[in-house]
Parts: sequence; structure tokens; C-alpha cells
Amino acid sequence: MKNFTKFVLAAVCLTSAATVSAQDRTDMLWVLGDATPYGWSCDDATAILADSENSKVYSGTMYLEADKNFKFLTKYDFGNMEYRAAVADATPGADGKVALVYSDSGDDFQIHVSESANYLITVDTEALEATIVKSAYQDTQVRYASIFIVGSVLSTGYAVDKGLAMAQNPDAPCEFSVAGADFQEGFFKIATALKGSGTWNPAFWYFCDPADPSKMVLNAEGDNQWGISEAGDYDVKANLATNTISIVKSDQSGISEIESDEAASGPARYYTIDGRKVNAPVAGSLVIKVTADGKASKVRF
Repeated sequence: MKNFTKFVLAAVCLTSAATVSAQDRTDMLWVLGDATPYGWSCDDATAILADSENSKVYSGTMYLEADKNFKFLTKYDFGNMEYRAAVADATPGADGKVALVYSDSGDDFQIHVSESANYLITVDTEALEATIVKSAYQDTQVRYASIFIVGSVLSTGYAVDKGLAMAQNPDAPCEFSVAGADFQEGFFKIATALKGSGTWNPAFWYFCDPADPSKMVLNAEGDNQWGISEAGDYDVKANLATNTISIVKSDQSGISEIESDEAASGPARYYTIDGRKVNAPVAGSLVIKVTADGKASKVRF
């Protein structure tokens, strides 16, 4: 039976070093509170992202614990403007609505839900209103509402605060993607929380599995990253439930869709980096080797 072996360029070991800039983004709000899986830790705080068509509206899906509080921060530290509940003991109504205030002082009223579950959270900063409704997805607790690509493939390099946000799929909130990312030759890894990732603690990073570049590993040693050998626009998809990743050039299937037959046995097959099959690699060439069991790796002859 034919299937597609999903893989990306081979992992490399690359230690990142960069000065973290001051966090001053307006495309996200941070969710903080003891209702979240990480409590009041700004280091771990996940962010809900601004809508691509309406920068005043932010949304994301995450797990919230019943009868515990949370609010929304405009920066990942306290002492700045926040979106809080307009009244004490605020609970979403039947329509999920909660009135908000925008303030850095005064009453610190917060929000709580009555049932522990994954929730789709939408914040309209212009209407000063949040909508918090139970997600259809409840298979696993959703910890992250956003993740970020960071690395030399981006013009911003390893400036963690400028990482490229991957959009969450509201119907399958463990899936994240970015389409048409402008990558240059280089390397990248994936940050889970911007403030914590700025410490370079591996607990805040997804790394490439060196044994299988189509897999992601959280909190791993070795700083193994994904490599891009050809500049261009790329579509990246990451699934945190299965810890898998796909990296494909936007205008072609490339190396992510090389056929393999898991049941087959026989000699390995070879492909160029852009996915063209070659019968006899020449000395010094860099190719993708696909073994009979469907495993792929980058090798040089």
C-alpha cells in the first residue's frame, strides 16, 4: 500500500545566541491566571493572536480550569495595560459574553468559567468584550494558543520576541500552521512562550528529532534544529498532539511528498533536495536517501 513519507531537511546541531529585544508587539494578548495550565507565570504564558483581517480582535483556544481566575495582558509582564472583567465574579453568560475594561490600575476584577475544559476565547478590544465558549475539541488539554518560528531562516534571526507566529486551527487546536513564510537559507526551532523562550531554556522550545526530522521534541538536549537549504516561500504545519511537522515549499510538493512503500524491501532510493529522483548520485552531491522502510535522511556522497 502506498503512502507518503513526511520529512524535512535533516536536523543539525546549532546553538543559538541573540540578544532578546524588549517585547512590544501588538498582534497578541497574553492569558494569565490560576485557571490556566501555567498559573500566573509570565514565562509560560500563551498568547492569543490578532485576527488577520481585524487587528482589534484576538482569538485562541486553550484549557481553563473551573472556578479559577484569568485576565488578558497586553505585554508578557505585569504593570502594563490589561483587559480585565468589568465586574467582580465575572462568568461568561449563555452566549459566552463577558464585558471588559482596559486599565492598568483600579479594581482587578477577573474572569472564571464554571466547567474545566478547552475554550475558544475571542477578545474584541474595540467593543471591550470577550466571548468564551467551550471548544468542540476536548481530546486533550490545549496548553498553547500560539507557537513561534525563530531562527536564521527569518530576517529577524534569533530575536525571540520577533518570532513568526503560527496560527492555531480552531477546529483542531493542537494544529498550527503558517503559509508562505519567507525563508532564507538557515535553521529554525519553535518557541512555545515568548518570555520563557527568551531565556533559552529548552523547556520552552520544540526541537527537531535528529532520528526523524518529521518529528518534534519538546525540552530536548542538543539544540537540534530544522534546516532550509533553499530560500523561498514555505508552508509549515505543526501538530502538538502527534509531535509532527511538515515543511513544504509553497509552490511545489518538494521533498515532503516522496512516495514510499512501507511493505517494500530492496535498495534505497535517492532524491535531490527539491524532490527529483536520481538513479546514481554523483560524488560530492547532497541528496535525500529513502530506505525501503520509508525512513529518510540527508546524505552526501
